[in-house]
Amino acid sequence: MLATPLNDSVDPDMIPKSRHPNPCGGFTLSEVMITLLLTAMMCLAVFAGLQTTSKLSLGTAVRSEAHRLLQAEAERLSSVEFASFVASADQSISSSFKTTFLAGNEAQFSYPSSSSPGRVIFTKRVVAVASTSTSRTLRIEVEWTWQGRSSQISIPMFRTQ
Repeated sequence: MLATPLNDSVDPDMIPKSRHPNPCGGFTLSEVMITLLLTAMMCLAVFAGLQTTSKLSLGTAVRSEAHRLLQAEAERLSSVEFASFVASADQSISSSFKTTFLAGNEAQFSYPSSSSPGRVIFTKRVVAVASTSTSRTLRIEVEWTWQGRSSQISIPMFRTQ
């Protein structure tokens, strides 16, 4: 027995036809080019973000080292007797930071005398602000240069006899 359609009056052009994939398959050239363009733009954005993060991280490391030097000097002055609580001359301190850069590119940090990468010179000084026979006020300063910009942090200290 042969199966027959229930309704012979249906027009075959009205029945939706399923889309059969192209037997050759693949993507068109424009689809591939747009995908490559979008991928390249995403890679550039990620690279720029990583570069910015790296620079900010190095800047934070330099500033943290300056704060560490400032705090160490403040703790030293807090522990000395009143007679030793005096101003001091400039003291240069060299600190090393891990840096990576491609050959031919300039390093983030340069040691002024030898231009070796990864070094920053901090200058620490204790300056007398006010002094009487029974009290002294000193200011601890730490100064450094990074990326051509000079920075300084300081803190005052007061001590009585």
